[in-house]
Amino acid sequence: MIEWSFINSVGLLLVGAALSFFAAWYWFHRSTNARAAEAAALENKALLARVAELERLNALVTQAVLPISAAFQAILIKELTHFHTPIMDALMVKLGPPLILTETEEQELVAALKKREHDMGDQISDAERDAARMLPMVMKRVKAEIDADMTTTLQVVAVPDEKPAKE
Repeated sequence: MIEWSFINSVGLLLVGAALSFFAAWYWFHRSTNARAAEAAALENKALLARVAELERLNALVTQAVLPISAAFQAILIKELTHFHTPIMDALMVKLGPPLILTETEEQELVAALKKREHDMGDQISDAERDAARMLPMVMKRVKAEIDADMTTTLQVVAVPDEKPAKE
């Protein structure tokens, strides 16, 4: 007959084997989950960096896309800015962007531009005189674009390369 000591030994052997199996299974899955969490954290970090880069590029594109009228206004302002006309220069700075010029200041600026256009004689060049004449018209155009809230949509267009036909 089988002795109880043998059955006890086999039972303890099976319990020890089961405990060893579950301990190994636990540690294996714990290390697998830790590696998966590290990989997910690295992927998340890479995605956050990519989103930050895309936001930076979007900001650059948004800054680069100016309505033509606003860009032309900036060119005229640059031509009309002089150290000896601080009041007019301060008003032109308020043209923006952003546009913070009040109606009263706008009327003062238009009057100063007309004075520069007509009363300065030989003290200014014809190009500056033309700029003083054009700026009020361009200001109206820029203001109308701002009021109309014209948004610019960028579209990517593929243009195929024209390759010469092989003979």
